[in-house]
Amino acid sequence: MSSQRRLPPIIDFGDVLDRVAANTDDPEATRYVDEIREELTELKTRAPDARESQVQTIENLIDSLLMYVDGDAAMWAKTIQNRFANYRHARRESSRTLDVSNGRLERAGDTAALTEAGEAQLRGHLVNNGDRTDAMVSIAFYDSTDRAVWKVESREFEVGPGEHRELDLTVYVPDGIDYYAIAAFEPSDPATVAGDAPTPGDAQKREDTSYVD
Repeated sequence: MSSQRRLPPIIDFGDVLDRVAANTDDPEATRYVDEIREELTELKTRAPDARESQVQTIENLIDSLLMYVDGDAAMWAKTIQNRFANYRHARRESSRTLDVSNGRLERAGDTAALTEAGEAQLRGHLVNNGDRTDAMVSIAFYDSTDRAVWKVESREFEVGPGEHRELDLTVYVPDGIDYYAIAAFEPSDPATVAGDAPTPGDAQKREDTSYVD
């Protein structure tokens, strides 16, 4: 497996930036799209615990972009803003010392197509940068309106200090999913135990509390 860092899938929205750019001719909007791309590339190179200043910069750029777009471009820019807000929520939910590195969904070794419901493998590495602890992994699925519609939590893992544990967990991908967010947390820490995502349509969210190993 490659050690190269990847963007979390929830903010790997280069295709959405393409749609913003294709629907605006405002030079300021185009400049902000380019700057967001550059900052996302930089974010990918940083360790998860060294991303906060970069995250704040990107959030500010997205807010600025929204000031210069309208119509379809504004719709796609709002999608980016919502996805980034859900990413921020996943970061707040996560432990300060636990992280899922290069977390992704696969089928038969390839990236899983979210348009196809069914089982997929959650792969990556559960990284513990702190003391020995119990850890859990969660994955929240969002639809095209940025609502969290399905959430899964793993069983508890005991991880040692500095441990990088390979993940290979079977999860069910429901219908109508557009993207997902992965978080690692300590079940004994009330500050990081999975909470409800700040998205509309919360009453429709369902939860499954076990992976099939």
